[in-house]
Amino acid sequence: MEKQVIQAGVPETAGPFNLCVRHGDMVYVSGLPPFEEDYCAALRAARGRGEPPPPFPDVPFDHQVRVVMNHLKRLVEAAGSNMDCLLKVIVWLKDQKQQEAFDRIYRSYFSSQEVLPARTRMQAGATPMGCALEVEAVAYVPRTP
Repeated sequence: MEKQVIQAGVPETAGPFNLCVRHGDMVYVSGLPPFEEDYCAALRAARGRGEPPPPFPDVPFDHQVRVVMNHLKRLVEAAGSNMDCLLKVIVWLKDQKQQEAFDRIYRSYFSSQEVLPARTRMQAGATPMGCALEVEAVAYVPRTP
């Protein structure tokens, strides 16, 4: 089996990694910050000119969580999986005081309590460009009958 890079229209920063890789029935999603295309374009342009990255915009926490979770969902679905097939999720929050707000939104992406993945959530010493969170995940691709 060969490694397959998954593209799902999720904005990329031109960093030295792929956002999502599938190998066999396993799916690996890199840490996803809440970067939308406008910010990624500005970041790519700054990197291309050898300039410092632009400051991350002041975006409400709930919006940042939804951006990350929507990107995660798009990537795992493009890989042939779904959110209920996540096995492990790692969450870095800039501020642990936002854990309840994060968990409220996070739970809405799964069909039930029983399918929630194993998870680690910790406070980050620093996050990419000072954003509120970053999330990475491992999933499996379900077998079709």
